[in-house]
Amino acid sequence: MSNSSQVGRHLDLYISSPQTCDYLADQKSENIFISPEVKMTAGIYEYLIGVGFRRSGEHVYRPHCKACRACISCRVNVTLFKPSKSQKRLLTKNKDLSFKSVEAQYSEEHFDLYQRYQTFKHPGGSMESFGEKEYQAFLCQSLGNGVIYETRLNDKLLAISVTDVFSNALSAVYTFFDPEYSARSLGTNSVLRQIDAAQNGNKEHLYLGYYVEQSKKMSYKTNFKPIEMLVEGRWQLYEKGEKLPLQSANPDSPPSF
Repeated sequence: MSNSSQVGRHLDLYISSPQTCDYLADQKSENIFISPEVKMTAGIYEYLIGVGFRRSGEHVYRPHCKACRACISCRVNVTLFKPSKSQKRLLTKNKDLSFKSVEAQYSEEHFDLYQRYQTFKHPGGSMESFGEKEYQAFLCQSLGNGVIYETRLNDKLLAISVTDVFSNALSAVYTFFDPEYSARSLGTNSVLRQIDAAQNGNKEHLYLGYYVEQSKKMSYKTNFKPIEMLVEGRWQLYEKGEKLPLQSANPDSPPSF
């Protein structure tokens, strides 16, 4: 048995209480969390993200709803990815923008951009009310492998992409941008630039989190094909034009790590 398999069998877990689903308003969601007593490292998390976990700050979790498997982990195989014609046009349009990594630490400039983005994109949402402490816990804490990519037009900050760096992959944690520059499609631009960063770093994948077919805010992820999705415990590749899965597993299937 491999060391990575052993990792998944020796971590204490706990299940959250039901709460309103962030993706499907008429559903209740539950998550499995890795116990906070576990000393989480970048190496352990690299294994866990490969079996469907994600992180929020330093909390590592995976959806575990009793009757729903709509959340499907997805990632771009950057060794196979080629931008579409529209994506090439976007990159050309945004060639005047820089995309550079900085340390994953708190910045008033970043926090101000985050607040303006939340007010524009998610008014009334729980993250709009984040103060500096909540913001830092969510986006400035990592497992020792986090970076922040700044997108700038000359000296003006337009977008932030919080990204985790692994030995063989990058993981897009969260991106926010200046609403006044929405015409530049900064979210898509950020994913394309992270794919480029993964390719230049000789990585194989860029993880994009969960895809939910019924959630419009998740639909952009399918624009980066071929895309891999974790279905019934196996990563499966979907090319352009192929029908995508509606769920990660049969609800009766037992969870596997």
